[in-house]
Amino acid sequence: MTAYDIIGDVHGSADKLLGLLDLLGYRVRDGVHHHPERTAVFVGDLIDRGPDQVEVVRTVRAMHEAGSALVVLGNHEFNALAWSTPDPAAPGEFARTHGGPGGPGHSRQHRAYLDQVVEGSDLHRSHLAWFATLPRWLDLDGLRVAHACWHQPSLDVLDAWAPPGTPLDDRFVLEASRKGSVLHQAVEVVLKGPEVRLPDGCAWRDPEGTLRRTARLRWWDDLAPTAAERLAIPDNATTPDGDPYPGVPDDVTADLDTYAYRDDVPVFFGHYWFTRAPAPASPRAVCVDYSAVRPGHPLVAYRWDGGPGVSADRFVGFPGTGSAPVS
Repeated sequence: MTAYDIIGDVHGSADKLLGLLDLLGYRVRDGVHHHPERTAVFVGDLIDRGPDQVEVVRTVRAMHEAGSALVVLGNHEFNALAWSTPDPAAPGEFARTHGGPGGPGHSRQHRAYLDQVVEGSDLHRSHLAWFATLPRWLDLDGLRVAHACWHQPSLDVLDAWAPPGTPLDDRFVLEASRKGSVLHQAVEVVLKGPEVRLPDGCAWRDPEGTLRRTARLRWWDDLAPTAAERLAIPDNATTPDGDPYPGVPDDVTADLDTYAYRDDVPVFFGHYWFTRAPAPASPRAVCVDYSAVRPGHPLVAYRWDGGPGVSADRFVGFPGTGSAPVS
């Protein structure tokens, strides 16, 4: 059995990444972080937002290529591929729009990465080639990992288009970016999580100011009694006018049964920007994304050593949270 440290969304926070690896007992040898007994597992979203994205990719990629880390694809790595994949059906356009409807938001979100890596540089192309090779999910010895959601029918669609071990090609990226396609829906579920369309009047703004008319489904929580409790809307969300968001009505429909995870194998994921004290999301699901790119929030890891169940005392964060033993 391999012992794993499952690490949440880094988003360019190199100082927190290096601090967490040191805290966990990873030491640099020949320029690469290694642990004598453990393997790091990154849940994706290495890039966008943070100040040191190139250093994060350099550190994690070196670990991955040396065998001291595993990495799954995040939605931000996929978005980077889509941003740079030309659309042959629309000369001058790309799978992910740069301008026009939706373009400004895409550009704002991705601009920090493009500026740091220098768009079109050899380094940028090298990053993209590596992102394309990252697995979309991992089924390891006793645990599973996906960036946002483990949903077997969606994983099967991804595998049909790009079997495990096969890099993503332009055909995959273009089809996965075509709204309404089966592949697009599967990528959305696995890399962003299933979402529910909200009724008129229930729109909300996320902490970055983006107006949203959908809400992510808490697919890991099959015990939530009402639809409102099945939706993952941040505590600091606001109304479109900037007032505290009151929540959605209890009569909103949220079909949890389609996506509920009920397997006994624990699944680890990121993406959801949790802000409370680290704890398992459910008895069989663990989120390791605790908003590390925000000031004052830790980069979190879960130390998995096998055995049944998951528990809050296995979390470690930098700067300091959790109580799992470090070595």
